[in-house]
Amino acid sequence: MSSSAPYHYTSDSKEPRTLGNNILLFEPSRQGDSQPAGDGTSYPSLIILCTWMGGATTRRIAKYIAGYRDAYPDSWILLIRTVFLDISVRSFDTIRSRLTPARSAITSILQRQDQSDGSGGILLHIFSHGGCNMAIQLAESMRAEYGTLLIDNLRQIVYDCCPGDGSFQRAYNAALLSLPTQQPVRTIGIPAVFAAVGVITGLQQAGIMHSIPDMRHALHDTDLFGTHARRIYLFSQADSAVQVADVVSHIQKGKELGSHVEAVMFARAPHCALVTEDAPKYWNVIKHTWAGKSFPKLSLDMALRDGAKL
Repeated sequence: MSSSAPYHYTSDSKEPRTLGNNILLFEPSRQGDSQPAGDGTSYPSLIILCTWMGGATTRRIAKYIAGYRDAYPDSWILLIRTVFLDISVRSFDTIRSRLTPARSAITSILQRQDQSDGSGGILLHIFSHGGCNMAIQLAESMRAEYGTLLIDNLRQIVYDCCPGDGSFQRAYNAALLSLPTQQPVRTIGIPAVFAAVGVITGLQQAGIMHSIPDMRHALHDTDLFGTHARRIYLFSQADSAVQVADVVSHIQKGKELGSHVEAVMFARAPHCALVTEDAPKYWNVIKHTWAGKSFPKLSLDMALRDGAKL
């Protein structure tokens, strides 16, 4: 475990701090003597968002920042944006090194948290495979440098449109989300993405790069994510990048391992856009899970049947 001193952050600005390497830190939006947010008695000390590749832009992730600041105005938010280089070129060692500012922010915030009213801990929100990869590298590097600090404070994990499988077509569909919509940049970028995904898929199948099955296994690794955090899976029947069956199989494995698992399926939302279908449903699920409240259970057999119809 490293003894290096963490960075220290003050609360003198409402604008996010740019920590470098596509990492931003948002201070609590409410300061001073205020009542806790969320369910009225409990809120996260820190919310960590690991974005999908298309979530690397401020516009695409803004709705999630706003939603969390509204739900938990007393919480810090650490945004870790994923770009195409993170899953195509950069080694795990390079990614872990680039996550140094994130680790420093996490340790600093956890040191100052006040758990006297039942609040505190970390809510980790993971989007798609880009976010899965970043979350795994963050957990690996936190374990190497700070031991069990992360898993000791991890109270909830949100799996948003993940995990899927390793097929070329679905990986390609997900990668297209990283491209801008403006022309001619998008037209030029499409064949480049096609070629890059093809190379990556080939290297994974040859065992030269870590594969999607490796990633799916790592998300269940108790040395990385512990056992006591509540896990909530949010996914869609209309997702072209992640199949319902792949999410359901991961849910079932988590239950077999003894994890506290909840699942909510959306009907029409595209990949990493569930909040656009039904924002109240989306945010209520996250808040109710954090508060330990119950909500209607999803039949996994029914989810599989409904997902297979599309």
